[in-house]
Amino acid sequence: MPTVARGYGLKINRSGMAICPFHREKTPSAKIYPDGFHCFGCGVHADVIAFTQRLFGLPRPIDAAKKLNEDFYLHLDLGGHKSVNEVSEYRKKQREREEYERWEREAWNTLWGYLRTMYEWREMAPRSPDDEPDPRFAYALGHLDWAEWLCGEFINADEEGRKMMRSEVERIGGFWEG
Repeated sequence: MPTVARGYGLKINRSGMAICPFHREKTPSAKIYPDGFHCFGCGVHADVIAFTQRLFGLPRPIDAAKKLNEDFYLHLDLGGHKSVNEVSEYRKKQREREEYERWEREAWNTLWGYLRTMYEWREMAPRSPDDEPDPRFAYALGHLDWAEWLCGEFINADEEGRKMMRSEVERIGGFWEG
């Protein structure tokens, strides 16, 4: 954003402030951030594309992107059309990404629910030596460390590592249904 603001004539002081090009003022009220623009005087808040679009009165964001591409020699192919195969492949990858992210959320909910349940069941300890232990208490004692380890591994694993945990997550998910 600072490069674009300077390139389009804004003088940015040492504190990142500049005279806002969107209203009349004598002292700087616009803050130039690394990824955006905000004017405390008129309230305009914009990223680089919205800033360029507004500054030049361009009708669409793509027009601003094309202007930036041209003015700053970015050499981006903004006008090219994709083939049917490229679009199909992109959509397939996007669908796979969405499916994985859905599975990842569900897997985390399963593991976290399992861990919380182990904590709850651990609290079902017999109150006296004569009380019959609840089977859920005994199960929790044998599985709490495992549940904690699984959650920690899931949090720290990358995507491939999480995928490798799929069968264990499914087994735990089946445990709840069974």
